[in-house]
Amino acid sequence: MNVSKAKRDLDHHVWKLVREHGLQDKKILVALSGGTDSVALLRVLVKIHKKERLGACYFHHGEDANQEYRKEAQVFCEKLCKKWGVAFYPLKSSQLAKSEAEYRELRYEALQRLMKEEAFDYLSTGHHRDDLLETRLMRLIRGTGAQGLQAMHVLKDQTFRPFLEVSKKELKKYLREEKVRIYEDPSNESLDPLRNWVREEWLKSLERRSRGSTSALARSLETIALEIESRPWGDLLSQNEAYKTQGISRGFYLTLSPFEQKRLLAQYLFALGKRDFSQSHLEEIQKRLDKSQKVITFKVGGCHWEVNAEQVKVQS
Repeated sequence: MNVSKAKRDLDHHVWKLVREHGLQDKKILVALSGGTDSVALLRVLVKIHKKERLGACYFHHGEDANQEYRKEAQVFCEKLCKKWGVAFYPLKSSQLAKSEAEYRELRYEALQRLMKEEAFDYLSTGHHRDDLLETRLMRLIRGTGAQGLQAMHVLKDQTFRPFLEVSKKELKKYLREEKVRIYEDPSNESLDPLRNWVREEWLKSLERRSRGSTSALARSLETIALEIESRPWGDLLSQNEAYKTQGISRGFYLTLSPFEQKRLLAQYLFALGKRDFSQSHLEEIQKRLDKSQKVITFKVGGCHWEVNAEQVKVQS
């Protein structure tokens, strides 16, 4: 693929997804960091979508050792939006996060509030194929089970991710062709040492050893994820329709095999937006639920659990 074709193909790819999902007249907020992924996303949407239906938000993670760079990145994003005629919304965290998961939660909470305040229909993020592969590998390493492969969708829960089939290499080609520069935040590369090792060491070594293997691995995991989602027995949570307000039925949980119990607990946590748990966390929850007590409260995997005779529930 030459550079001009990469540019043409990416514009058309996102345009097709916008039409396929009926987003032509929707108001879309772009999560803008100044890096490759989000700048490429904003550039494409500026070209194919109505500018008056677009907005971009830079979220400043707070006053830490990297605060000066973040201020510069925010200025860069604001100038970029002004140049392209897009409404810009700067936000800043009132607290410092201690982990990648906390950074993500604070950012998404702020973006969701902004969407409501400014009447945006969808949030759009620059997650790409490499992100999806890394996320799935990380979840497999941590032992979250089969549901960990069902990582991201192009459109789900008012979030639009049009780059899931596009590599970061393709996004960089696109920006070179568009003659658009970026402002990459160095802290983005140091939030999770294990993820960085997977990205910078393991996957690159695999690609050097066998060219094209990372793309093949990404396709294989996507195929497995689709097969899991297509099997009706895979979704145990659908039998607990009121899980968001009432938790999951303890009676139903007790009818399941140990394997199915772990699967149900994992699906429940994923549905609540909890991602940073492992098989050991699920097994510990199982042990707590195996007791004869009717009322139990405990904390496992960063979640506060409340259990009574009828329900198993995570307190938000």
